[in-house]
Amino acid sequence: MQPMDLERKNRLYDNFLAALDLLDSEHREPDRWEEECLSYALGAMACGMFLVAEVELAAFSRPVHERSPDALAALAAKPARFTRDMLRHGLDYVRRHYDQTHAADDMPPALAAGQQDLQSSLGLLP
Repeated sequence: MQPMDLERKNRLYDNFLAALDLLDSEHREPDRWEEECLSYALGAMACGMFLVAEVELAAFSRPVHERSPDALAALAAKPARFTRDMLRHGLDYVRRHYDQTHAADDMPPALAAGQQDLQSSLGLLP
């Protein structure tokens, strides 16, 4: 694993924990937006898709008035799925079982292409 990947992964883990700690300090469960962002970030970290996880963690912090009304309406129609404790347990699980970095050549071609498309659309590739 390259040092930059390890640093990035550890920063993501720390940011995920900080999000959960924020919810703990406010004595509340995540709202549907926050829950969706955290669950997607967790799945992305498990797949080694660190950029996607970063995007989701950034979206977690988005103020309510900056959230997409359409996305909020769609989320309101869905039941809550994950609590803080479940998300914390999920992070522990990811750390124990998926704590590895996947190079683009180690990923299935469709996943690598999707990650490259995302990086390109965000202006992160030349």
